[in-house]
Amino acid sequence: MNKFFIILILLLSLELFSQNNTELFEIKLNISNIESSGNLMIAVWSEPDSWNSNKTNTSGQKVGFEYGFKEKVQKGKFSTVINLPKGTYFISILLDKNFNNILDKNFIGIPSEQYGFSTKEKIRFRKPKFEEGSVDFFKNTILNIELQ
Repeated sequence: MNKFFIILILLLSLELFSQNNTELFEIKLNISNIESSGNLMIAVWSEPDSWNSNKTNTSGQKVGFEYGFKEKVQKGKFSTVINLPKGTYFISILLDKNFNNILDKNFIGIPSEQYGFSTKEKIRFRKPKFEEGSVDFFKNTILNIELQ
């Protein structure tokens, strides 16, 4: 009887251990065409609804916003590595030249600060759809993004 309980406990602990060990993969971001110094703000989105709208949960946090950070950069290029589990992600980048944490626009609504997305093509005059720029992430990946 004692052997049965020991084996049961071992199996349960093995199952719990394997559930908490989600395999992470590296995505290396190479960001180019940085025209000035500023804060480079990088956001990783996992849900189309959260990218296409501003959905929040009851705590006020954006739903589907997986990861974000900002890094002070100089003119030129910047590279970083992010570890994420397997999934589909959309990456958005903003170069905040004046450190006010928003995308500044001119008087007719055209962005006056640089930005970039994980889209295959440059998309101008509108916000890209999640499907246009999402990346299926299931292995270590290198993603090159040129700021506009």
